[in-house]
Amino acid sequence: MKFLVSSILLLAALLSGSHAQQGGPGGSNPDNKSDKTPYVGLRHGDDLPRGLKWVGGALLSDPYKKDEKQYGVTQVMKAQSNMIWLERLTHNDPAGKAHWETRDVLFLPVIRKNQLLFYVDCFLNDKPDPELVVIVDNIVRGGYYATARSAWRANRQTELFEPLAPKGIKCVAQGDD
Repeated sequence: MKFLVSSILLLAALLSGSHAQQGGPGGSNPDNKSDKTPYVGLRHGDDLPRGLKWVGGALLSDPYKKDEKQYGVTQVMKAQSNMIWLERLTHNDPAGKAHWETRDVLFLPVIRKNQLLFYVDCFLNDKPDPELVVIVDNIVRGGYYATARSAWRANRQTELFEPLAPKGIKCVAQGDD
């Protein structure tokens, strides 16, 4: 089931046109939207504020561990800004819908046509790591995208995105050989 959910989330991100988008550090940002302050601390349910478009997302935490804080990452677009939000679950409303608070924002660099963005199903030194956000080259070797170009950790302890060296990172190429 977890594999299916991850596959669906990744497919949604890929089909939504997340390639060749522009973002903050490392990429051009013509509308100068690299300021995190409007987003950090933002609380929302299913609907995002006007002008923001949900692209995809994934849970970082095990939703069945009731005593653990629940975290997720959400890919959001605003004009030419392509962002990943690190979010913490605040509560579920009576209808069972999740409500989130944005803890940190990562403005993504340009993702080229021959690259993919992953925020699920990646490994660091052959160990699964749900906190990785990775840009990889669209080249499959042995069932993995093994050429990571940029990487960040969505650190649940610090509630911040931390840049990582891409060495030792690979992401699952689902359905590809």
